[in-house]
Amino acid sequence: MLDVIFAIKFVHMVAMAVMFGTWLTVALFMLFAYRSRNTPVAAVTAMFAVRAEFMLMIPAILLQPLAGFPLAVAIGERFDEYWFEVSVAIYVAVVVAWLANLIIELRIRKVTQEAAVNVQPLPASYRHMFWLWSVFTLAGLSGMVAIMALMIWQPHWY
Repeated sequence: MLDVIFAIKFVHMVAMAVMFGTWLTVALFMLFAYRSRNTPVAAVTAMFAVRAEFMLMIPAILLQPLAGFPLAVAIGERFDEYWFEVSVAIYVAVVVAWLANLIIELRIRKVTQEAAVNVQPLPASYRHMFWLWSVFTLAGLSGMVAIMALMIWQPHWY
């Protein structure tokens, strides 16, 4: 049984690392592209960011609860524990923030590609979308850090 627990925990931790690492890396490169003010750079970066979201984030987001809930059952964790309920609530908020981010990224990809194809500077809407995207990114990454802290600390308030 211990081997099964370790295997599930490993999958859960790898999925978390992929989620956090992908989001942080995408955020870093989107920031670099934004600061470059270079239309083709922004267009290519947005294209790759969206690909990373679909190739890495979606599977990791789906795998988290698929590994997390069986892990909780396997180790005998109660689903009504404070830390568990708060972690699930924050996870839902993180996924909502990520979905908002993905929608904005798709729009950013569209406007940057149009500007690059037409050899035009980045439109003002790009800056607005980037700042909105940044807010959701900071919220999502902060939520992930909070979940990691709750999973490690596992506070028990009665």
